[in-house]
Parts: sequence; C-alpha cells; structure tokens
Amino acid sequence: MTNQYGQFRQAAISFILIVLTSVFISSCDDNDKDDNNASGGESGKTVIMSADKVGPINADSPFNMHNITEAFPDYSVVEELNYHLGAPYPVIRVSKGVKTLMIINPDQSQKKIFSVIIEDNLIKNGLGHPLGTTYSKVYAFGQTEECQMGSEDMAGKVLCYAPKTPNVLYVFNGKGANGNNALPPAEVLQGWSLESIIWRPAK
Repeated sequence: MTNQYGQFRQAAISFILIVLTSVFISSCDDNDKDDNNASGGESGKTVIMSADKVGPINADSPFNMHNITEAFPDYSVVEELNYHLGAPYPVIRVSKGVKTLMIINPDQSQKKIFSVIIEDNLIKNGLGHPLGTTYSKVYAFGQTEECQMGSEDMAGKVLCYAPKTPNVLYVFNGKGANGNNALPPAEVLQGWSLESIIWRPAK
C-alpha cells in the first residue's frame, strides 16, 4: 500500500468517525452481542449485510421513514433526533423489542443513506464475521495497517476495514488499550472483539 493510498483510507475513517460520533452516544449499551440467531423478524426472513446492501437497503435507497418501515416490516422503526456540534439531524433506529439492531444515518442532504451501524447478530454479516468475533479470527497477526484508533466518544476502540471490503468498517473493543491513542500491541489486539459494523453504500 502506498503512503498516498494509506493516507486516503485513514482520512476516510476519520471522516466517518466525525459523522457517527453522536450516534454512538445514543446507542444502547446493553444489546446482547452474543445472540447468534441470524433470522430477522417474526416472518423468519433473514436480513443479511453484504458489501452491496443491508437486507433491502442499497446505495439507491432513500433516507425516509416510509421506505425504511416498508423495508423492515417485522421490526420497530423509529426516527430520532441526534446532535453533532449542536446541530440536530435525524437518524432511523431499527429495533426488535429492547434490542437495537441497526441505526441508519442520512447524508448531508438527508435524502440518501450515509451509513448503517449494525449492532446485533440478528442482522447477519454475509462477510462471515458475526459480532463477538475476535480480531485474531479476522486478520493475520500484526495486520493493523488498515486500522485506526477511534476518537471522542469512540476513544479506545479500533476501527478496521473489513477484509477486501473498503465500504465496511469493523469496530473492535477490548481491554489493554494504552493511553496515547495508539493502536494496541498486536498481541493485545488479537483478543479484542467485534462490537459493531459500519456499512456505507459502495461507490
């Protein structure tokens, strides 16, 4: 990877962090990440995230309650207001009971989908890594060139591009982070677990 390409990817992560910081503030911390049931909704349909889409959501999907509610009829779909630097913006939370399954964020126009944050294994990861998977089962030992430390309310977490999938970020969390906002040593990072997944429409 060239330095220029690496800098571009680091900048992309940083941009996503800025936009998504306030979303994580309102996320429920008590979601059951160990639920490996991949069946979505009472109808038994499976909602699968791939590089191209999350269930029926894709790069062409509009950001509005009507479309998202129709896309996920078996779940609770609620629009909420979040704030970033004092400015309000809407997000759409998709839940099943008390579990937040995913949070859908708009782009600047609030007409298209900027990202989807997946927070529960009821949304199946088609890339093969359910939430709770350790870093060592996703990446080779010492492979951190695709990763960056989180900032602000995501401080202490590590964001990494999913293998060969530049529009999907894996968010890892664990013990043993140092205090200088540098990536943890490889031997420490190996034991960290996949906490959430950030999907963005592929360009």
